[in-house]
Amino acid sequence: MVKEKEVNILEEAKPKTLTLADGKEYKLPPIDMTTLANMEKTMGFGLGRLGHKLELETITTIRMLIYALIKENYPEADIDSIGRAITLREMKAIAETISEIMAMG
Repeated sequence: MVKEKEVNILEEAKPKTLTLADGKEYKLPPIDMTTLANMEKTMGFGLGRLGHKLELETITTIRMLIYALIKENYPEADIDSIGRAITLREMKAIAETISEIMAMG
């Protein structure tokens, strides 16, 4: 019989980082209720609409989502500089981050 690994729901998630084309490593905030609520406020729509927004305005929505995440720890960041720092090279890591958020939202 295979023993299932126990999951400690109180264990803190390891901090995630995202390195963008500007060479900077951005520490992403933990995905908790406050972060999710702040992201909704920054993006101007609820996370329940994220999938639909990604279909309609894919690039604009991805840029806004990454900006909303980064803004949590880097309030001086602006959406244009973050957008310029996202190239096709970073898209795999970004897609993984978006998948995690969509699974929680």
